[in-house]
Parts: sequence; structure tokens; C-alpha cells
Amino acid sequence: MNSTGYGGALGILGGMGPSASAGFLQTLYETAAEQAGPFAEQALPRCLLDSDPAFPDRTEAIRTGGEAEFTERLARRLAGLEDLGASRIVVACVTAHHFLGRLDPARRARVISLVDVILDDLEAVGAEERLLLVATHGTRDARILEQTARWSAVAHRVVLPGPEVQETLHQLLYQMKWEPVTDEIAARFMRIATDHGCQGLVAGCTEVHLLTRLLRGGGYRIVDPLLTIATQLKSLLAE
Repeated sequence: MNSTGYGGALGILGGMGPSASAGFLQTLYETAAEQAGPFAEQALPRCLLDSDPAFPDRTEAIRTGGEAEFTERLARRLAGLEDLGASRIVVACVTAHHFLGRLDPARRARVISLVDVILDDLEAVGAEERLLLVATHGTRDARILEQTARWSAVAHRVVLPGPEVQETLHQLLYQMKWEPVTDEIAARFMRIATDHGCQGLVAGCTEVHLLTRLLRGGGYRIVDPLLTIATQLKSLLAE
């Protein structure tokens, strides 16, 4: 355990997109400060952010067979964070989790899987609640959540949108990459969820974390793995 009370440093591989990973870093420090109390700057965790927007588009890599190139870049960036002292790493892109299975097992073991965190959180959702999956085409095409062994236990809590709505959600997520997230955009997501009989969202894309930051405290249920990691960071780094 280091002097801050955390078991190590957290590496964040971001830039996919940049605003989402930057927002995650801000959430990490806001949450840690709340937990530590006032005047505790030196008690906050060490975080290493490698924001690399030059990563190829994940959906395109999946659809066009560019997996080898993407995986090579992913492995190189993860190794760089390890060299800087990261004991655990968050890859701040759900779609990029499709490529983790190609990594060396020892390297993959350092990664805190957003997919696993989502599934953990879904297990805690009320039996009558339904949440809309908001994800890119790449995540849906690769069935990143649905192919897991644990999916069958939580699938009844998740509504998968049809092709037309999926296209709308994908375009909204990409809009959030280049435009500020506004109340109007947030309202569009929530209207779509309501239209599907859902009480909230599953963040199948890290851009949704920008919605979480905007809507926190507003009574909406958002299963957001980045927020969960921020809340549980001390225990995750101690593993």
C-alpha cells in the first residue's frame, strides 16, 4: 500500500474518445476527494492517462478486419502505462474490449474489464427495472456483452434496440465525440429509453459517462462502469 492509501497507480488508456476519458479522470478525482474528505490532496490516487485519439475507429476495425493493427497499438500503449508504474489499467472504450482477448494473458490480467463491471452492476438492478443498452455498432456487431457467460443471468434487465433506433443511438454517441454534451442531447437519450419502457441506460459506450456527469442526482438509473470504478477504486487497486 502506498502513502496515499491506494494499492498502486491506475493507468487509463483513453482518447477513444478524448472527452470521455478526460471526464473519467475528473470523476476519479472528484470521487476520491469526496471519500477522503477536505484538505486531502496528498491522499488522492496516482493516475496515468494516455489519451491517444489516433487509435483507429473501433467499429470500423471490427467491420473491416483491422483487428491485428488495432491490437498491436493497444498492446503497445498498455505496455507504456505498465512501464510508467500502472498496476491496474482501464481501457476507456467498451468497443475496444473486443480486442482484449488477443492480448497476452498477463497483460490482459491488469485490465479492469468494463464488461465485467457492467455485468456486476446489472446483477444489482431491481428485478422489475429495464435499462436500454446504448452502444456503438461495433459493440453490438461483436456482441461484446451478449457473448459472455454471465449475460443470460442479466439479459432480461436489458433492452436491445432495433436497427433503426440503434442507428440513431450510434450517431448520437459519435455526435458526443465532437460536440459538447447538452441537456437537449441528454433528453433525447432519455426519451428513447422511455419510449422503450426503460427506466434508464446501460453505458455500453464510454461516451455515456458524459451523460452520467450531466445527469447525476437527477433520478436516472445509468449503469456506468466508469462511475463504478471511480467509486470502488481503492479496493480495485488493492486486488
